Amino acid sequence: MTDADQRLRLTEGQRLLDDGDPEAALRALEPLASATDPEVAGEAWLAIATARYRTDDEPGALVAWQQAAGTEFRRAWLGSRSVAEQLVRDGDLEGAIAAYREADRRAPAGEKGAIANRIAWLLKETGHDFAARRQFNRARGSYGTYTPLVTWALIAICVVVFIADWILAGTGEIGFFGRGGPLVDQLLIYAPAVAEGEWWRILTAAFVHLGIAHIAFNMIALNLFGPLLEQMYGHAEYLVLYLLCAAGGSVLTMLVDPLQAAAGASGAIFGLFGLAFIVPRRHHVATTQHARAILSQAGTLLAINLVFTFAVPGISWTGHVGGLVVGVVLGFFLAPGQVATIGTMFRRPDGTPTTDTRSGSLRAGVYAVAALALAAGAWYAVAAVA
Repeated sequence: MTDADQRLRLTEGQRLLDDGDPEAALRALEPLASATDPEVAGEAWLAIATARYRTDDEPGALVAWQQAAGTEFRRAWLGSRSVAEQLVRDGDLEGAIAAYREADRRAPAGEKGAIANRIAWLLKETGHDFAARRQFNRARGSYGTYTPLVTWALIAICVVVFIADWILAGTGEIGFFGRGGPLVDQLLIYAPAVAEGEWWRILTAAFVHLGIAHIAFNMIALNLFGPLLEQMYGHAEYLVLYLLCAAGGSVLTMLVDPLQAAAGASGAIFGLFGLAFIVPRRHHVATTQHARAILSQAGTLLAINLVFTFAVPGISWTGHVGGLVVGVVLGFFLAPGQVATIGTMFRRPDGTPTTDTRSGSLRAGVYAVAALALAAGAWYAVAAVA
């Protein structure tokens, strides 16, 4: 059987499993267990284990997972983890700890925190309290060592633009609150200017600020929630989320009050507030105590800032609410892809999550729909002004 034939047979076996016919899947897959290609053999053993498990042959499934774990292929760590999970079901906690340690040794970086957490709980259950504390610290460390490059870059851009605007305006022209210079005039959101072709204002408005207090408050808020959300969604998705929330504030401002000029990162930051509020409640993320403490503040801070938004004259409530709505909607539909959630912690015997919240096509589709909706809103607002 050629390599191509083996891979076709492997695909057929997986299809039979997906169609709910584990016996037929076993007949297709078992000849592949002795394949010379370790990738084919390893994937075959994982699928065989799933098929045996579905036919209530747990001892046979355990043997197959052990074979997968002993095969040198890319996903061998899934075999070790599944061995550990089966040993937990069998009551062999010491054996499960050893299997989880092997899975941890070979797992990708994004999975090590969750595995360390499981090892810690098993060590605690078996009376190894000191070793358990070390593993809990390892699990927490997977959150504490993340470098929020995008958040830092966003803060740096806002600060540099503010300083440049301050210099161009003259050092005495920009006060503590409420005034901007020439860069603010060129970059803030203003529907008539957008109607004349200055579309960049929809995004650039989030990078200019009116006074020292304005930028100070926004950057403090961004530094509080940004790093955690960046870790939860990853650098690229976090940047997309931030920009879409910023655009949401600009578009709602253009739609509701097209003659209003507004500036500041507040719309994007209200979007982050919305994310931080909805994500733990909707997706039940597994985070550290420190992260939970930050996320738990989102509701209170959001309520306080909404009251402040509507109570103080001169604040663009449309910018704040527009960003907030976009953040809440995106957070409702998109679970964080870089940390464990309740949906991803429950797994099938083959190691795949029972709820796939990390599908690239699904996530790209949600972002695309959001971007198109904002674009349509902007076009409508521009047409109304024109």
